[in-house]
Amino acid sequence: MKISSNMPSARSGGMLAVMLLVMLTVGACSKHPDAAQEGTDRPNVILIITDDQGYGDLGFHGNPDVQTPVLDGIARNSTRFTQFYVSPVCAPTRSSLMTGRYSLRTGVYDTYNGGAMMASEEVTLAERFREAGYATGMFGKWHLGDNYPSRPQDQGFDEVLMHRSGGMAQVGDVTTYFRFDSAYFDAVLLKNGVETPTQGYCSDVFTDGALDFMETQKDQPFFLFLSFNAPHTPLQLPGEYEAKYAGLAIDSARYPRYERPFPRMSERNVEDARKVYGMVENIDDNVGRVLRQLEALGIQENTLLIFLTDNGPQQLRYNGGLRGLKSAVYEGGIRVPCFFYWPGKLPENHEIDIAAAHIDLHPTLAALCGLPAVANLKQDGQNLLPLLRGEPVDWADRTLFFYWQRGYPEPYRNIAVRKGPYKLVGQGGELPENEAFELFDLTSDRSEMRDLKTQKPEIAAELRQAFDAWYADIMQSPHLVDPPRIVLGTAAENPAVLNRNDAKGPPGIWAQEKLYGYWDVTVANAGKYDFAFHFHRPIPAGGELVVRLGTTQRSHFPGDAPAQTQHIGQVPLAPGDYHLEAWYRQGSDVYMPFYVEVGRQVP
Repeated sequence: MKISSNMPSARSGGMLAVMLLVMLTVGACSKHPDAAQEGTDRPNVILIITDDQGYGDLGFHGNPDVQTPVLDGIARNSTRFTQFYVSPVCAPTRSSLMTGRYSLRTGVYDTYNGGAMMASEEVTLAERFREAGYATGMFGKWHLGDNYPSRPQDQGFDEVLMHRSGGMAQVGDVTTYFRFDSAYFDAVLLKNGVETPTQGYCSDVFTDGALDFMETQKDQPFFLFLSFNAPHTPLQLPGEYEAKYAGLAIDSARYPRYERPFPRMSERNVEDARKVYGMVENIDDNVGRVLRQLEALGIQENTLLIFLTDNGPQQLRYNGGLRGLKSAVYEGGIRVPCFFYWPGKLPENHEIDIAAAHIDLHPTLAALCGLPAVANLKQDGQNLLPLLRGEPVDWADRTLFFYWQRGYPEPYRNIAVRKGPYKLVGQGGELPENEAFELFDLTSDRSEMRDLKTQKPEIAAELRQAFDAWYADIMQSPHLVDPPRIVLGTAAENPAVLNRNDAKGPPGIWAQEKLYGYWDVTVANAGKYDFAFHFHRPIPAGGELVVRLGTTQRSHFPGDAPAQTQHIGQVPLAPGDYHLEAWYRQGSDVYMPFYVEVGRQVP
């Protein structure tokens, strides 16, 4: 099956920049947005996010090497937040975008090892749009749970085209993992939960789906979440984009001058940057296709487009003078572009130099589009609409919190607190007191060069106390204390595919063959269940295969022939919460399945 649209393929070139310039200058003015009106006047919303594209991966932010004429044009003609923050890694950012809450409250505490499943009880932006009569579509990377009830179609999206887990060619995306060197091309994706072959490069395919969705829903308001998995690794891109950057001589002497010296790039860094820039230019072309579709459908004046990225860059390259990369709580890991583009409704080329964050988008869009209120909804984010309207806002006391490490966050280990101009960074709980923290004034030191904790100890103490209080509260969040589970035996998903991304076990569980792991599951309905165990490669003969859920255990002796897939069927299960454990033991070696299919027999 080919998923395509009637729009031309993404191609770079000067013509695209000219077309964009015409689009952005026709009819633009400096009106302020009002809350949504009834009927067809309610604005469409397109939220575009990219994966591992840093603050510096735009020409608009001073990068002389990457070609992004479309995004640069959007930036010049949008209302821009110059201090916009996200989480240091992807799944936490996405859960905050969807809920307006810090990710730990939603049950998301990691990017894998079972920590990237968002609780189904969370109220998502998509659910609120759908409740208000919007059509909702999600295309690309979800990374908040691959099984019921955490999938995007379970969380408010009508139309879904996605890959599994945190990335294509990662262990959780079992349809692309075994094609690691070409996973981004002709991938088998999940279309509304059904494995569906596609043709073409992934970013183009996801854009095709988005364009088809826009065409189908053009006569009613829609919410479109276009979530590119590029330029995340593996760094795979179409040949024409790779060829364009293959010989690029990256010279840091051409970069804008910042106080922080730019470190020397290795040959590997240079090669990675070339590929990333090609992937980013492909995204830029695809965003151009979205703009042309809006124009062709005649709905550009009633559509708000928001562009941002999910964290800083994974590899060393130009990043606008910011310190740190992806996974760090320094500015380079968490400060990203954020453009609000709405021709005729939002001011052009307008900067908002007040700290805002991913947790703010949900309450902002709810207010902007007049979405019905939700009783007892507790959010961490602020409504940015007064800022977008140009109204004076006093957020001097607002405090933002950042954190990241594998597993659950520990106090002061890669944490940050931002309040006003000051930012406290915690480097590690085991360091001596005088080495564990740094304090920066971002108004004069955006590159985080000068530690002020000894000059301003009272401010450092205040921010540390704020973190202590926040940490004590958030670590008791119900969805963190009782994490989300995969639900088996429902009509919504039968069979279910349990993958390594959501498996729990020792830190670093990934593609290893010989280790122990398990899945936290809920059996929803009593019945007999069939299991298919898929291993990373054929397991040796002569061992014993075991599956266990609570006190129910079944064994199977595969026989003399090595096999990559084994089955155990007719297992009676009662409703309840379980660890789903499975292993194959041969001699002293214990093998964990790479993924497991679980299906309830339906009479």
